[in-house]
Amino acid sequence: MNRTSERNGFVAVPPAEQILDALAGPVAVLDQSGTIIAVNQAWRDFGRTNSGKDVRHVGTSYFDICDRTIGVEAACAKAAATGIRSVLAGQPAFSLEYPCHSPAQKRWFQLRASRLDHDGHAYAIVAHHDITDRVLVEQERQALLAKAHQHHEQLRALAAVSTRVAAVDSPEAIFDEITEQARLIIGAHWAATHTLPYALWPSEPVIVSVSDKYRDYPLATLAQNGAGIYSHVIQLGCPLRLSKEELSSHPDLQDTHFVEAHSLAQLGMLAVPVTGPQGGMLGVLMLLDKQNGEFTAADEAILIQLAQIASVSIENAVQARAERESRERLWATHEHAGVGIAETNAAGQFLTTNRGLSAIIGYSRSELLNLSIFDIIHPDDAEAEGALYKRQVAGELMTYSREKRSIRKDGSNVWLNVSSTAVFNEQGRFQYSVRVIQDIDERKRFEQRQALLVRELHHRVRNTLAVVQALATATSRTTTSIRDFNRSFSSRIAALAKTQTLLTEDYWQTAPLREMLQCELQPFWAKKNERFRLEGPDVNLSADLAIPLSMAIHELTANATRYGALSVRKGCVAVNWELIVAEGQRELHLKWVEQNGPPVEPPEHSGFGSLLLERILPAQCHARASLAFDPSGLQYEIHMPLITQRTVPEY
Repeated sequence: MNRTSERNGFVAVPPAEQILDALAGPVAVLDQSGTIIAVNQAWRDFGRTNSGKDVRHVGTSYFDICDRTIGVEAACAKAAATGIRSVLAGQPAFSLEYPCHSPAQKRWFQLRASRLDHDGHAYAIVAHHDITDRVLVEQERQALLAKAHQHHEQLRALAAVSTRVAAVDSPEAIFDEITEQARLIIGAHWAATHTLPYALWPSEPVIVSVSDKYRDYPLATLAQNGAGIYSHVIQLGCPLRLSKEELSSHPDLQDTHFVEAHSLAQLGMLAVPVTGPQGGMLGVLMLLDKQNGEFTAADEAILIQLAQIASVSIENAVQARAERESRERLWATHEHAGVGIAETNAAGQFLTTNRGLSAIIGYSRSELLNLSIFDIIHPDDAEAEGALYKRQVAGELMTYSREKRSIRKDGSNVWLNVSSTAVFNEQGRFQYSVRVIQDIDERKRFEQRQALLVRELHHRVRNTLAVVQALATATSRTTTSIRDFNRSFSSRIAALAKTQTLLTEDYWQTAPLREMLQCELQPFWAKKNERFRLEGPDVNLSADLAIPLSMAIHELTANATRYGALSVRKGCVAVNWELIVAEGQRELHLKWVEQNGPPVEPPEHSGFGSLLLERILPAQCHARASLAFDPSGLQYEIHMPLITQRTVPEY
């Protein structure tokens, strides 16, 4: 071939071995069986670098070399052998990127196998290209992208935390959220916020958030963890970030207590003070035991931002709480004032009312807001009130006060002392009137009521003594021991006393049904687990109805406590009532239903409770009653006519 080239006038082609040596990357030629039949100088240098000795590999099976490879590179070697076989079998080319680290450095190569057909034989040209620079650049790019993504996610998390805590008005909840998110965003196993004592701060001075790694440790132990660091940061007044070596050797932190000396103490810490907008110290936010590596300056910056978010949010929360409590106190004062308070517009319509006015007039708040002062004034006083109010709206009177009669919802009259003060805007235009209404009916009719009260009191005392005697007799018949008698009789007397207390608040006239039920069921009130529900309108029962009905409620409650729904944690009682008008007579329809209690079975023997519920109460109240021992829960229903006439007038 070289001679032919010379005869034809061409430059002679170098031998194949020299051509192979001229190639920069390691190249080997394999025959059909995978045996290396030729290699270049770069291949020999490559082998010498990896093995430490001169290796030519010519005459060696490349496939055997791949099959003998062990360790982490075995998978790549097997994949290379498979690919080269496919090329020898007819596939045009094959490529594979793989690591090939020497003791001195880390390198990556790309193996490319190409098919060569010559004189009816198939060969594989195997070249290894050094792609270390490209891989390192790609790794750096991926690391930067991962870091950017991490920062992006952290910024998103910070924004989400800021939004959540901005809507919270509890410093304790803010500290909880900030502590938890600090651990999650930065990636630590342990986080805590140590708060300085303050009236609005959490009841627990140390708030802790931990991963599953420390979940089994007692909370008290976790709260004491790293207390020395907290004190040190308070004294420094600036962030503190220490590596594991610095933490273990820091002279001021040698006595710091850690949950697990070989974990927290050896993995570094990060702590920043939480200072208020005015510069006061609120506490310290601290992280220990980072999940991956040491805490960084970027972690410190994030923790500082979280501390700042906590500071601003807590300041806003404290201010919001103070404003809310101020409004609540003002509203509570408004609601619990012993007089009626209302605001009215220029036409005299009610804009706001308090509970006191509803108690005086008898109208609910919602009803009053649909009325005006002239709708409830006595006709004989309407003209004088209208003239005064008109002058006030016109700005001629800032304040006026007068005694007048008003008409309650039930049609009765009540004497009131009304003081009306006008509120004007900066332009002198009338805005609304503040009216303070005092019930003076007592003062005007005191003597009449006093005489009637004494007479009524004598009557009620005699009735009470009769009830006590009847209770004693009935209890003695249904008990078998002095101890049982004392217990049953005492509880019934206590129930009677509660009703008597409610009656005395209305001069022995009426008792509110809802309060009667609440007095008996109050021990079972729980915010997290509702044990009873009361649904029905406000009803005041006369003494003749309240006393026997209260005893029935007591017997139902006592039975539910011992045997029924209230004897188990998930059991509950629902009491519903309504007022029905039948044939011109107002009736109270009340139903007691027990739910989620033990299965109910009819008792083998009827005691005083059954006697009271099924016979005594219906007889005394002229009522219709039914007692059902439903397996799902005891049910009791009673329909009783209401007594509307009062012995002592309701002034």
